[in-house]
Order: sequence, then C-alpha cells, then structure tokens
Amino acid sequence: MTTASPSPEPRLLRWDDRLVTALFAVGACGGLMAVTAAFVWGVRFALSVGAGAAIAGSNLYVLSKIVGAMMSGADRGAGAGTWGVLAMVKMVVLFGGIWIVMTKGLVDPMGLVVGYGSLPIGIAIGSIVSDKTGVRA
Repeated sequence: MTTASPSPEPRLLRWDDRLVTALFAVGACGGLMAVTAAFVWGVRFALSVGAGAAIAGSNLYVLSKIVGAMMSGADRGAGAGTWGVLAMVKMVVLFGGIWIVMTKGLVDPMGLVVGYGSLPIGIAIGSIVSDKTGVRA
C-alpha cells in the first residue's frame, strides 16, 4: 500500500479538483447562456450575460482563495483578520464594479443577472460531478 506524499506546493497554490470542476461548470454554463442569449435577444444582451458569468467565475475563484487562506491560517492561529479585511475589499470591488458598469450603461442589467446566475448552477453541477474520494473529514 502506498501513501501519497504531501505536495511540495503551498496550500494556496494548489488547485482543488472540486474548485476546478465548479469553475469549469460556471464557465460552461455562462457560455451556453451567452450563446443562447445571442440567438434569442441579441449581441448586447449576450455580452451582458458573458460579463455576468465572468464576474461569477472570478468571484468564486477569489472567494475560494480567501476562505482557503482563512482556514489554513486558523490552523496556525494567524492572519484571519487580514483575510477578513481582504474579503470586505472584495465585496466592495464586486458591488462597486457592478454598480459602475450598470450606471454607465455598459451592460444590460437583466443580462448581467442572468450571467451571474451561472454561479449557483455551476456550483451545483460541480458538486454533483466532482470526485469526492479525496475529501478528508
């Protein structure tokens, strides 16, 4: 029986298989929604859907890194406050960025919401199809 040696990469630089699956599912769902929107409602709506899906995917990635760092910092008892501040900055950038693109008329608000809807759908699909054998309790 062989045991897996610990990865030499730091915890924050490793790609979790579930995260990769969820990010792929969010991107695929957002792309499918954007293509459908292009055929049904036009290019502007499709670009708005694509922008919403891109925001959703980047939000998932950044949030996973923040939570992962907070959890690994909790093991060592340090750094959670800094990551908490970073999480607040992420929320301000997220809401501020969405507010700017909507008030400047760069995106269609409904298309942005439809594209952002790929986040829960992608997470659900990623949870269902990802490999759960390597999960430690």
